[in-house]
This record gives sequence, C-alpha cells and structure tokens, in this order.
Amino acid sequence: MLTDPDPHPARAPAGEPLTCVHRALIVPSARKRAFAITDINGAPVIDATTFRMGTVLEVPFVDRSRVHPARTLKGRYLYAGDFWAHFGHFLFESLARLWALDHISEPLDGIIYLSHHPGSALHPGTLQANILQALGIDLPVHVLSEVTEVEHLVVPRQGLGLGSLAAGTPSCRRFLQERLRKIPPRRGAERLYLSRAGYQNRRGGILAEHLLEANLQAQGYTVFSPEKHSFEDQIAAYLGAEKIIGPDSSALHLFGFVGRADQDLAIVLRRTAGAVDMLPQITGFTGAKPLVIDCIQAIWSRSNARIATWNHFAELDMEALGPVLQGKGFIDDLSLWRGATHRQMKMIRAHMEQQLGSVLTQSKPVRAAPPPLTTESEPGIPEHVTA
Repeated sequence: MLTDPDPHPARAPAGEPLTCVHRALIVPSARKRAFAITDINGAPVIDATTFRMGTVLEVPFVDRSRVHPARTLKGRYLYAGDFWAHFGHFLFESLARLWALDHISEPLDGIIYLSHHPGSALHPGTLQANILQALGIDLPVHVLSEVTEVEHLVVPRQGLGLGSLAAGTPSCRRFLQERLRKIPPRRGAERLYLSRAGYQNRRGGILAEHLLEANLQAQGYTVFSPEKHSFEDQIAAYLGAEKIIGPDSSALHLFGFVGRADQDLAIVLRRTAGAVDMLPQITGFTGAKPLVIDCIQAIWSRSNARIATWNHFAELDMEALGPVLQGKGFIDDLSLWRGATHRQMKMIRAHMEQQLGSVLTQSKPVRAAPPPLTTESEPGIPEHVTA
C-alpha cells in the first residue's frame, strides 16, 4: 500500500521539521507515556518520538488491519504530545511542540494531547488552561487516551524536554519568550526570593526555610510564593525583578522561559542533583550565568510521603551561605545574616515530626563529582559553588 500524502503540507524552519500525516492513527502503548503515532501504513511517525532523560521512547509498527479506532476526528489538528498535570512537567514537556503554531499557515481545528488517564481533559480555569491562554492559544484542546484516527495531524518535532533537550530548540525558545514576555512586568519588588514554605513541608524542601526568608527580607528581598499567584502574575514578578534567589523548583523553570541576561539568579540547592535540567534550560534560554550554591550539610527524610521525591528536606549551612551570596552581589550587609543554633534546629525538627507524623532520619548528601570551580565562569557557563 502506498502512503496517501497530505495535500496541504505544513512548513517549518530549517532543521526543525513538521510532518503532516493524513489519516494518522494514535494508539496507546503498554509503556507509560509512549503512544504510537502512525501513518496510514502503520509506520511510526518519527517526529512524534518522545525524548526524555536521554532515552528515546520508541514505539512499534502497528498493523492497522487489527486496530480499530474508537473515534475519528475530522479536520486538521496539531499534535502537542503528553498532557501533564504536574506544573513543572507541563511547562517542560506539554509546551514542547507548540512552537509549530508560529509556522502553520493553514487553519487548525484544535490541539491534541495524549494521556494514559482516561477522562483527562483541559478544564477552564485550571493552571494548564491559564498557561495556554497566556500563550495566546484559543484553539479547542482534545486530551485523548483511546485509539483515535485523525484526518490530518500536524506533528512537530519535540522542542524541549528533560535531558538533552533541556535548553530547547531555537524555535521553541523564540515561541515561548516572545509570547510570555508580552506580559507587563510588576514593579516594586526588584529582589525576589521564591519560597516553597507555602507547601508546609508536604512536598519536601528546605528545613527551616523561614530562617532563610527572614535573612533575605533583612536584605530587601520580597518573599514570593508562586503557587499563591496566577500564572501571569508569576511571570510579571519575574520580569520585574533584578535579583532572584530560589531553591531548585518548577518556579525556576518558568523563570527560565522569560528571564533575561541582565538579571541575576542564584539557585540554592535543596537536592544535590537539583540543577541537572535547570542549568541547561536557564542558560540556553537566557544566555545568563546562574549561580548554583550547594550548602547542603544534611538531608532529613520522612517515611510517609505519598510521592518519594517529597520525602527529603535539606538542612542548609546558613553560616556558609551568607558569605557566598554577599561575595556574588546578592546581599549587602553580612552583619544582618543569622544562622541557627543546634538547639534551635533540634526544636524545629521535633515540630516538623509532629506536623508530618513521621520520624526524620538524617543522611549525608550524596554528590556527583562537581565541575571545576573558577573565580569567573566562562560566557554562558553556569557557576557552581559548594559552600
């Protein structure tokens, strides 16, 4: 059987292809988040391949004579990849193919996301819906979890993702920056600390983060809890800031999309590998030099978190952190910087154990081999400091 070509091929910039598939078939795979997108012959559409953490999620050839679609969508749709409920993954993976919207001249009938959770949908007022609205996207969104045939499916290559795609492709970076930087900046908070304290220790973080907040407030920083603000307000705050300090978190991934080279960013690690994807993304998007500070002196773990990555809390060496921030121009008056006594930290841990209903156990941070340290980073290369 010969492939039935699409009479209206899409166009894309050189090196970042778009594939337009006539009578595309979407088939769920036994492997999580590895849907097969096939052409009329059952061959996998290569540009629909998902890259994640150095792995290509390969899908098999599909015998279309044995697979019967549960539904058929008439019209022309953009394939947008996986639909994630998690904020950070939605930013990093669910926006990764939308760059194609700047390169498709023919009208589209909607956008297609895929999910292994039946019943998933984009609901108005949700964070995902607000993100797409901020990007100026008003097309109908379909979240599919069953075998579906699509009359015309435009498939862009993935432009962003965990691992080797963390820095994004040029078209993906341009798409996100140009659209999100249109949001007016918020003035009056030129120094921001991005806090996780609002999670009340439910999702891991920094032990006794309120002490770090108090130290930074004494240096003129505004404590900003991103989860308490709308998506557009978060971007407005980041665009209006001159200096930003924060633990490795999804909030810094969002800053990476809109940050500029003239802004100063310090990442205070709460996980020893917390900057693995953050550094290439922020550097690739902004061209800036994020300062990464590793002053973790102990990791405290609980045993009853619903998700394993929420188990861990970093105890920071506050006396080492202050001088590093001052030396790099993030704070002014070191005499205002305060640490905590052993007795205070013991009381804080006891309170947390009561709050969490779990005993905290201590372990030493396990670090990968650090990069060579220099006084000044080379252009475009993040600086990594172990305090």
